Amino acid sequence: MTDAETIDPAGVAIVYARPALLPAFCATLDLVARERMYIEMTEAPSQEQLATFQMRMLALNMPVFYALSGERVLGWADISAAGNPRLAHRGFLGMGLLPEARGLGLGQKLLEAALKHAREQTALEKVELLVFTSNIAAIGLYRKFGFEEIGVIRHFRKLDGVYFDCLEMELFLREQPTHLGVL
Repeated sequence: MTDAETIDPAGVAIVYARPALLPAFCATLDLVARERMYIEMTEAPSQEQLATFQMRMLALNMPVFYALSGERVLGWADISAAGNPRLAHRGFLGMGLLPEARGLGLGQKLLEAALKHAREQTALEKVELLVFTSNIAAIGLYRKFGFEEIGVIRHFRKLDGVYFDCLEMELFLREQPTHLGVL
């Protein structure tokens, strides 16, 4: 897409992922990763690795949503569960948007779809996320949806000699049962 082209948010569909869209998702993830500032990876895994991950997510009916314009994936939101059965009540949010798709409300729509699916279609009890403290727009979005701060992980990442701090946040999807926490 050129700078002269714009995205009409009304023409963007938020859809549940499907295998035919995996190559477009891979390209989008790679573009966002290569920005080196919003997500931890600096390039997408191989299309085969992504397909394995996404197909597992779909098989488990986990939240995996794309913002779709025609056949182009403009962004995504997914919530994956931990592989350890003792941690399977926790989901982990991953999301991103192409630069030209930011600021159009698509992140909000993606997050809304993913959280709705998590509440209605999974046994997840809470969703956790990590966001770089420099990503003010994303932090504002997460707060708007009720995510609360757990804490800051200082020097979470070091890239090209620069440290990035990370904010950890959580959102409980269901009423919290009493727990046995000993400090």
